[in-house]
This record gives sequence, C-alpha cells and structure tokens, in this order.
Amino acid sequence: MKTLITFLLFTSALFLFSCNNIGTNKSSDVMQKKKVDEVLLDSIYNAAMAHYETKDYKNSAKNFDLFFEENGNLIYNNGIYNAACTYSLNGEHKKALNWLEYVVEEKFYSNLDHIKSDTDLKELHKYSSRWNNILKNVQQNIDTAPERNRKAIKKELFKAKEILTSDYGSLWKINLWNPKVLVIDYDKTIYSLEELIGSETKDSILYYTKFKENELSFTNTTQDYRGVKYATVMINSINDNSATIIHELFHLAHLADNTNLRANPIPYLDKFDARLLMRLEYQALKNALHQADKSADATIVASYVNDALIMRKIRQAKYSAYLEEEIELETVEGLANYTGIKLSTVTNKYQYAINEINNRESAETYTRPFPYATGPAYGILFDYLKMDWRLELDKIFNFLEIYEKQYLKNTILTDENAIFAAKQRNNFKNINQEEAERKIEFEKLTAYYTNLLITQPTLKTILVDKKFSLSFNMNGTLILDDYGIVYSGAKGTDLSGENFGNFHIISGKDKLGEGGILKLKNIETTTYMFPLPTKIEGNKIYGDFYEIELNEGWEVAKIKGTEDLEIVKK
Repeated sequence: MKTLITFLLFTSALFLFSCNNIGTNKSSDVMQKKKVDEVLLDSIYNAAMAHYETKDYKNSAKNFDLFFEENGNLIYNNGIYNAACTYSLNGEHKKALNWLEYVVEEKFYSNLDHIKSDTDLKELHKYSSRWNNILKNVQQNIDTAPERNRKAIKKELFKAKEILTSDYGSLWKINLWNPKVLVIDYDKTIYSLEELIGSETKDSILYYTKFKENELSFTNTTQDYRGVKYATVMINSINDNSATIIHELFHLAHLADNTNLRANPIPYLDKFDARLLMRLEYQALKNALHQADKSADATIVASYVNDALIMRKIRQAKYSAYLEEEIELETVEGLANYTGIKLSTVTNKYQYAINEINNRESAETYTRPFPYATGPAYGILFDYLKMDWRLELDKIFNFLEIYEKQYLKNTILTDENAIFAAKQRNNFKNINQEEAERKIEFEKLTAYYTNLLITQPTLKTILVDKKFSLSFNMNGTLILDDYGIVYSGAKGTDLSGENFGNFHIISGKDKLGEGGILKLKNIETTTYMFPLPTKIEGNKIYGDFYEIELNEGWEVAKIKGTEDLEIVKK
C-alpha cells in the first residue's frame, strides 16, 4: 500500500488505502525485520489475525507473543492495537493494557470514539485508573495533534527539499524539488511551504488552511488546487524517509511533459499464465536483490536479472497487444517509485525493494500494482550493474529492451533449456501450485461479479465531467474481460460539481467477494454500475455495501423496458 489507491481521471495517479479499519495511522508502509526473515514475520502476524477473525483468541495471542518476541515493537500501529484487542479477549488484561498504553503514549493513537466503543476492550474498563488514563492520553493526543503535525510536516518537507536540492538533477538531469507540495490531513487541513489563499501561519514557514468539500481528494497524487497543480501527500505518508514526497514530486515534474502517458490497469495480468510468469519474475528479482545486498559479483546478480527478463519476455510476447500500455504504466509509476526509494534516506534500498515486491506479490490482483515493485527493482539492479540506463524523461522505458541493448548487447534467449533453468532457480514448483489453487478462487470471483453487476438488474451512472476522483484499493480489483474493471473498495468524489455526486463502498464490505462496483470499458464515456439500491431517501441512495450522495438536480429513474435504474439529470 497497504493501502487505497487513487486514479484521477484527469491526472492518472495513485495512493494506498489503509488495510485495517481500526482508526490508527501506520507508522510505516512495510513490516520491518529484526531477528527473523520478514516473510516469516508476515506469516506470524497474518496467522494471529486469522485466528482473531475466527474468534480463536488463544492461538491469536500465542502468535502475537511470538511476533513480539522475534520483532520487538516494530509493527504497524494498528497491529499493536490489534494485539491489545486479542489479549483483552483472551483474558490477558494487563498485557492488553501495556500495549494500549504503548500505542497511545509512544505512537500517539488518537481515535477516541473508536477506543471508547470498541467491544473488544470492554473488559479493560474495570481497570478504571489505567483505562481512564489511557482515554485521557488519547484526548491529549487529539489536542496536541495540530502542533505535532506542523512540526513533523516542516521537518519532512525540509528533509525532502535538502535531498532534492543536493541531488540537483544528477539522477534525472532535472531538479525535482518544487515547493508546490500540499500535505493533507484527514480533517481537511492542508499544509504548504508556500502561502495559500486564506491560509494562516504562526511561524512564517508553514502555511495551512482548510479546503472545501470535494475540492481535493484524500490521496497521494498530483492534483489541481484552485488552478495550480500540486503534489499532494497524505499526512500518514510523510514519515517514510522522504520516499513518498519525492515520488509525488517526480510525478509533478514527469507528468508535466508526459500528459499522454496511460496509467490504466493491464487486464491480462490476472490470467493464470500471466500471473504465474509475473510471480517467477518477482522471485528472480528478489533473488537478484538479495545477491546485490550481499555485494555479490555482478555476474551472479545479472544471472537472476536475466531469469526475470526471460519470464517477462515470454509474457509480453504472448500478450503483445498490451505491451505499449504496460510499459507506459511502468514508466509512470515504476520510475516514480524507483526515484522515491533511490533518493530517500532509506538505509537498505535492496531490502526496501524486496519489501515492495512482497507487498505487490501478495495482492489479489496484478493489473495495477506491479510497477510499484518492478520499477524500483529493475532500477536499483541496473544501477548495481553500472548501466547507464536513465534516459531522458520524455522517453518510454522498456526495461527488457534497455537490458538487452545496454548490458547484454544481445537478445535474451528463451529456448526450452533457458526457460527450464530459470524456473528451477526461482521456485517454480511451489509458485505453480499456489497459482493453480488461486485460479479456482479467481474463477469463483469472476462468476460472482458477473452475476452481481451484469446478469442481475443494476443502477447505472455516467460521468459528464472528467474532474472526478476515483480512490480505490489497488490490491482489490478484478477484470471482467468483456465488460470492464471491478473495484471492491472505492470512493468517488466529484471535483467539479457537474457530475451526479459522490459515492463510497462501506468500510468492512470492501473486500473481493463481498462488495464492488463495475467501471465499464468505454473510451467515450466513464460509466459506473452498482447493484440495485435497497433504499432511496432524498438525495441519498443506499445499497447493501455502498452509499451515493446525489448532487442537486440529479435523480434516479427507471430504464424503460427493464428492471435497471440510472442516475439522470432532472
């Protein structure tokens, strides 16, 4: 992500939703490693949460014990909160209180309404002294948040400025620093180093003001604010060694001269054979990065890069009709993520790139997330191999072509022997088995959404203005080949006031196999399909898992001769 991702119809940009809806901000976007392998730590945490979901609190608590034993407190803030909930439900009340106090006092947890109403923690209320002190500190976190936020924002913006000013174009031959950065808080406050219309300031350095409803989208992206293009960064994304700020500033510079680059999902990447090849490519890239992290000889690193590109070459040859659009997406998001990581103050960039691959590899869908993994991986590995690969920024980057021309000075062989050897080196047997099992689940999901959004009666709405922000869970999409793309978690925001209104999928029902809307594939218009509503009250439309708020002058009408409905102007 972790996370929502946003696609703005007029800018093509992305960000990540939070995965767990428990009211905390994540302190980082990846689990860190202390004593054991990160993949093992992920499995321990996931096992703890799986037991929690099935109400097996005893085994959930055991897994959290193991996680903390191996990894200290290096865990998402919401992970610590989840652990406290489990301990409370398992009767380990003092342990639960200890972790709650930690996340409140050290991590500034500040969702008072949630913690007060959370039934998982009700047994802790009887420890009145400690419980009341926790609530008092949560309230204090709320009261002190603006001052702490301003201090943190100034620090992180100046850190990014120092990095990019020092780089001064050495990476891409252009200076990426631009003061047009807005940091967005969830209370609609925006912060900037430049004075904004109606802004306040108390230190002559940081300006801040509130934006109007639907004036900006809550997302890491580039977007217009009162006629000016800004890089926007969510407040919970700033504390990542400047990676996200630099990522979005790269977009601001890059997209200025590349407005025609597409950043759409690539439909074929969820097919069994394509996803299998992508996972083998991921595995080879991780192997290459591990070797680079150990300062291995360049020939060893290159052998794994070669394996990765064998899988890519086979895949792209089979689905050549998508090649141009695929490498455009990789140029937009892959280069931005590479630049953010490369210029950040992250200590171990090889491990960071491996973390990115792990995050994208575990996604339900590969159609949109993949460049966030492949861009940094190939970029960092090409740097390790001392390749002069960074072309002018007005070019389209094809990593396979670049490697063949600059490093091999030949074409990669994809004969049977080369393919067999690459598979053997990169865990083919296990990956193939996992993907075969996943294929069965994918077919069930496809049938479910085809029935829900195509076969059954639906509610349709068509955009009339392209200034409409769609924020969605990048890891929770599904391509219906003949129809379009399903978003299991999404929020649509009308930024112009000319469209039908706004919608969102209800939190907790935003998982594949539960909720979802369909965006039809139509180059002329943008059309969204919802299941029929269960209730309409005034300008509010309610479905089993979604809510729509209509703008003035719009209504729901029946499509003649059918059971379908559509949202139309009165």
